[in-house]
Amino acid sequence: MQAFNKPSARVRRAWFWSATAAVVTGAVLFTGATRDVEAHKAKTSPFSYNIDIFPILRDKCGRCHAEGGPAPMSLMTYDTNGGAVAWAESIREMLLAGAMPPYYADPAGPAVRNPHSLTPRETDMLITWATGGTPHGDLTKKPPAVTAPQGWSLGAPDLELPMEQPFSLPGDSMQAHHDVTLATKLPEARWVKAVDLKPGTVTMVRRAVIALEHGPVLAVWEPGDETTPAPNGTGFKLPAGARLTVGIDYRKSWQDEQKNVSDRSVVGLYFTDEPMSGRAITSAQIEGPSQPAEDLSPRTVTGTLTQGGRIVGLRPSVDIPYAQMSIDATFPNGRKATLLKLRGVRPEWPRRYWLVDPVEVPANTKIEVSLVPGDPDVGPLLKAAGVPLQVGFDIIPQ
Repeated sequence: MQAFNKPSARVRRAWFWSATAAVVTGAVLFTGATRDVEAHKAKTSPFSYNIDIFPILRDKCGRCHAEGGPAPMSLMTYDTNGGAVAWAESIREMLLAGAMPPYYADPAGPAVRNPHSLTPRETDMLITWATGGTPHGDLTKKPPAVTAPQGWSLGAPDLELPMEQPFSLPGDSMQAHHDVTLATKLPEARWVKAVDLKPGTVTMVRRAVIALEHGPVLAVWEPGDETTPAPNGTGFKLPAGARLTVGIDYRKSWQDEQKNVSDRSVVGLYFTDEPMSGRAITSAQIEGPSQPAEDLSPRTVTGTLTQGGRIVGLRPSVDIPYAQMSIDATFPNGRKATLLKLRGVRPEWPRRYWLVDPVEVPANTKIEVSLVPGDPDVGPLLKAAGVPLQVGFDIIPQ
């Protein structure tokens, strides 16, 4: 990459968030930041890239920050001209801000399936390395080459549904939302255990929400995610001739500014047998008004689940950054249960959290969402201002 002078902190954050919107579940870390390496900084870190840091970045960030991945740079090499050491200051900033990796389940809350957070030790090692002179380590221990995974994370799907027409972002646009409807042309009803999306252009597809037309949300897709099937014994029912709605958010990386970029993504469906209960996962939702980003006072949003059933997953989507978020249920008999806890959650990365232990709720259960706003200046938000806070529930009816 071309060399340049050290930018201001605000400019570095803008680069980071312009480049980001790609980082992974359990695989993403830090996009964009300062590139100058302090050549004379003392090597105080006991951890080196080749021995200690590379395995963490490979396992927790390599699905995005590798050659061919959705992020605009690779962290899979030490390279001072664009590898991990060139982004060390941003790694430190994003970890300390709690902005990366973008998987927000709080270990203190109910367990979720397939978590992808850094452990406290991994976080400490990365920060210590980034602030302690970024040692390269034993040069005879050169890490192997890593490329981002390609194709479908669950293998070939049972049915592939490509977009009929490509969607293009012209040179003078950096981001856009696009809605498309896909006809399955199923001759008979089928049950689906998982839905995935394969981007046509990995560097511009930032998220997708895939739903059955006039029905439940089938998937919340994020770059670098490993598709997680619905819990065993559950699934979504697609009627014969079902149509899917796909809402895709696009954003260019800074490398594609002023370029015309197009995408033709493909949705993949994975079929399964009808559950023994014969009951399909349905969707319910509560939402609250948007809170101004400058308002840092705690708030509470409430709603009611009018239909009873078994909650197997939750899909929070927030309006501003929140340091803490707790979703709690109060049953008609007064008993209370926490459904999900999040920390450091941001609007850029809505996702679905499948619960390890589903929660049975009766009809007319009250939902309370408690929120403590976080730092609004970590970086510019990908979502437009004024979007409401929403919490979706994946429920198997009683």
